[in-house]
Amino acid sequence: MNLLALFLVLFGALGLCFSLKSAVKICQISSRIGWRVLLGLILFFILGYIIFSAYLLQQSQANMLDVGISFILFFGAVFVIIINGMSQESLQELAHIIEKERFNAHHDYLTRLENRQRCMVKIADLQSADMDFALMLIDLNNFKQMNDAIGHAFGDKVLIGLAERFTRALLPHNSIYRMGGDEFVIVIQGRQETNIYAQNNALLSELHAPLIVDELSVDIHYSAGTSAYDRQQPKDAVTLLKQADIAMYSAKRTKQSLVIFDAHFHKDSDDEFHLISRLKTALNGGELTVYYQPIVSAKSGEIHGVEALLRWPQQDGSVIMPESFIAIAENNNMIRQVSLFVISHVFQDLPQLLQAEPNLIVHVNLSSQDFIGKDLVNLLAAQVNHSQKSAQHIMFELTESMMMTDLDQANELVEILIEMGFSVSIDDFGTGFSSFSLLKELSIAQIKIDRAFIDDCINNEKDKVIVETAVFLAKRLGCSVVAEGVDSDSVIDYLITLECDYFQGFKISEALPLAACIKWIESSGMVKSALRKY
Repeated sequence: MNLLALFLVLFGALGLCFSLKSAVKICQISSRIGWRVLLGLILFFILGYIIFSAYLLQQSQANMLDVGISFILFFGAVFVIIINGMSQESLQELAHIIEKERFNAHHDYLTRLENRQRCMVKIADLQSADMDFALMLIDLNNFKQMNDAIGHAFGDKVLIGLAERFTRALLPHNSIYRMGGDEFVIVIQGRQETNIYAQNNALLSELHAPLIVDELSVDIHYSAGTSAYDRQQPKDAVTLLKQADIAMYSAKRTKQSLVIFDAHFHKDSDDEFHLISRLKTALNGGELTVYYQPIVSAKSGEIHGVEALLRWPQQDGSVIMPESFIAIAENNNMIRQVSLFVISHVFQDLPQLLQAEPNLIVHVNLSSQDFIGKDLVNLLAAQVNHSQKSAQHIMFELTESMMMTDLDQANELVEILIEMGFSVSIDDFGTGFSSFSLLKELSIAQIKIDRAFIDDCINNEKDKVIVETAVFLAKRLGCSVVAEGVDSDSVIDYLITLECDYFQGFKISEALPLAACIKWIESSGMVKSALRKY
C-alpha cells in the first residue's frame, strides 16, 4: 500500500512538472494575470507533492487515508495536465485566428500584397521620419475589357501572377501595395527621377515575357503616374495619391508607361474636373444640342445626307465645340452617355428632316466605348421597333483607330447594325495603317476620306496619291466615298474628276441647327456647281 501511494504521488508530481511547459507557453500567449496565478499554483502543488512523498517515505505502512489522498493527488495532476493542454491548444488556435485576421486586415485577400491601409501607414511613417520618397500609382491597361471578355476568375489569376511579377521587380527598400481593382502603388525610397525610372524599368523588364494563365499567353501593359514627396514642401497622403492619379491618366492618354506629376497637370486636372461636372449637368439639363452639316452629291449637287454634330451652347452666346470635351468624356467614361444622347436626338429630329428630304441619310458618329455593353444595341432596337423605316436613313460612322482596337468586336457590332437595317461608314479613312484591310474585313457601305488629305490634295503629291488610291479601291470594293473638309472650288473640281461621290465641308455648308438645316435643304434644291457657304 505504501509503495502504491508513493508511486501515485511521484507520478502526479512528474505530471505537474510536465504541465509546467504548457503553463509557460500559455503565459507567453496570453498576458492575463489568471494564467500566471495558475503557473504559481502548479509550482506550489509540486512542492506539496514532494512534501507528501517525503511523508510517505517516513511511514512504514500507509493507511487507507494516505492511499486515498495519493489517488486524489494523482488524478488532480492528470486533470491539470488535461486542462493545461486544452487551454494551450485553444489559445494557440485563437492566436492563429487573430494573427490571420491581422494579416487579412493589412493584406489584400487575393494577391496577399499589403493593402491600402498599410500603404497609408507606410506613407505616414516616412513623413514622420522626415524622409523623401515617391509614390508610383500603376493601373493596368484594358483589364476591364479582359475581365468582361474572359471572366473575373481569369482576371483574378492574372492579378495573382502580376503581383508575383511586381514583387520580384521591386528594387531594394521599395514596397508594393494593392489599392483595389487593377491599381497598385509602389512606395519608392528617395524622390530622385533616377530612382523612379529605375523602378519602372525593372517592372517593364519583368513584364517583358507574357503571363501564362490557364494555358493562355497574356501580355500585360500598364500606365503609371508618380508623385514625389519633398520634406521641404510636405503634402498629405491624399494629395500625393491624387497627383499620382492625375499623372497616371496623363500616361494613359499619351500611351506612356510612366509620367511624373508636374505642376501644370494640376491646373489641367482641375479644368477637366470642372468641365466634366458641367457636362454632366448639361446632359441632365438638356443644354446640349445637335447640329447637322449637309453632305451633297458630287454629280448632281443634290442633298444626300447630313452629319449629326454635337454642340454645347453657352449662356453668353458662344458654343463649345465637341473637340473641347469629347476626349475628356471618353477618358472619364461619359462618352456612352453622350453617344446615346446624340442618337436619341437624331431619332427625335429624323421625321422633320425626312419631311424636308425623304431620301436623306443622317450620319452619326460612334465611340469605341459604345462597343461595350448592350446600351447602344438596346436603344437602337427600341427606336427601330418604334419606326421600322428609321434604320435605312441612318449611317453610323466608326473611326479606323477604334475598330482596329478590337477588330472582332468591331465586326460583330457592324454585323448587328447592318442586320438591324443601318449602314456603316469608316470615318477619318486613311489616317491609320489598316484602312484598306478594314474594307476587306468589314461590311462597309461608305468611307469618308479625312480632311487632312483633302485640304492640300491639289498641291501635295502624297495627299493626292492617297486620295486617288482611296477613291479607286473603295469603288472597286463597292463603297461610296465622301470627301470631308471640302473648302474650295479647285478641290471640288479635282474630286469630280476622280468621280468622288459626295462632298462635305464649309464650301457646302457649316453645321446648322435643325431648323436652319431644314430651311437650307428646302431652299437649296439643286446646289450643282455653284456650291456656296450658308
